[in-house]
Amino acid sequence: MSVAKTAVPPEPEGFASMGPTITATSGAGFGAMPGQPQAMGMTPPPREVPMAPAPFGAPVAKSPSGPGVPASGGPSVQIGLGSTPMAVPHRQSPFGANPAATPLGAPSISTSVPATAVPAMQAPRVSPFSPPAPDMVACPNCGKQVASAFAFCGGCGHRMKGAPGAVGESAIARADAVAAVPVRVAVQGHLTLIRPDGTEGGVCPLHEGANLIGRGQGTLFDADPYLSPRHAEFVLSEGGLEVRDLRSLNGIFVRITEEEEIESGDSFRIGQELLRFDAINPPTPLEDGTEIIGTPNPGYWGRLSVVVGRDLDGPAFPLFDETASMGRERGHILFPEDGYVSGAHCQLTVRDGRVFLTDLGSSNGTFLRVRESRAVPSGSLMLMGQQLFRIAYK
Repeated sequence: MSVAKTAVPPEPEGFASMGPTITATSGAGFGAMPGQPQAMGMTPPPREVPMAPAPFGAPVAKSPSGPGVPASGGPSVQIGLGSTPMAVPHRQSPFGANPAATPLGAPSISTSVPATAVPAMQAPRVSPFSPPAPDMVACPNCGKQVASAFAFCGGCGHRMKGAPGAVGESAIARADAVAAVPVRVAVQGHLTLIRPDGTEGGVCPLHEGANLIGRGQGTLFDADPYLSPRHAEFVLSEGGLEVRDLRSLNGIFVRITEEEEIESGDSFRIGQELLRFDAINPPTPLEDGTEIIGTPNPGYWGRLSVVVGRDLDGPAFPLFDETASMGRERGHILFPEDGYVSGAHCQLTVRDGRVFLTDLGSSNGTFLRVRESRAVPSGSLMLMGQQLFRIAYK
């Protein structure tokens, strides 16, 4: 005797069977389906019905039989198990129901989905914590809507200077000015000792600001008895170097590189000679009209004195011609015993009542004493006490 098998709707291609399967067996205790012959002692083969998960959004009823059993209203297959029916969920084919797939006498499978199984589309909720929409303004150049707080248009790049809340022109200019300012580097320099043979000795660093120079202020200065304890102050800044004489006894002398105007009482050094210039003016009568008697002045305009000590002068040389030259071998005033003086060393010139000192290309140079302060360029040479120094800074 043949046993008819109940056909199960085929699974659509591309879908795998999900969940456990429930096997229904016809036999004792099972009611015979209409139109199906059955013989005593013959048990038809089992029929497998897949159990699919509930569709998305379908309510799940809690029952004593356990979780996962769909509530009423979803598609199901009714299978008789004794006297108690059991609802088996069935996954609906995405291609719709196929009536030909269910033979006569087989349990019918409902493919309709009640309206309660599909959740209704609802409008998205607006969170109370969402930021407010920004105020928009039209770009005056291209017309695109731009947030009022933006400084530039995102479409054409136009600066939105007229937009309310936009960054102001003055703020942008200040930011550009700050960005354009270069990082400032502190000025540094040094003072290098030059030995009598021309080689370099020690180095004294100079930092930005005031630098005190004197005996007791460093190893380069401690051995020179002609330096005062507070001899000079070197002020270094972005504008250059300024040398100040702190009322030292023997002064600071800077080598001249071009013609320098001097005044009465100024001192300068050539070789080992310290010389002072004094102007000679025509005698003037006193307030009551009395004139000072003296040797008639044949036209002297100045005097050059050799300084041999404090408030002590040596020989003096009157200056008569418009130019008075000095040297070891040639000139109006000679110093033949000083080997550090060149043959033709320097000269003094008077023009329009003003006196100028000029170096004549000497080997060891002509050094003019600093009156109170003087700006000194980098690379200059100066005499302090009995030592020669070179200044460098950047």
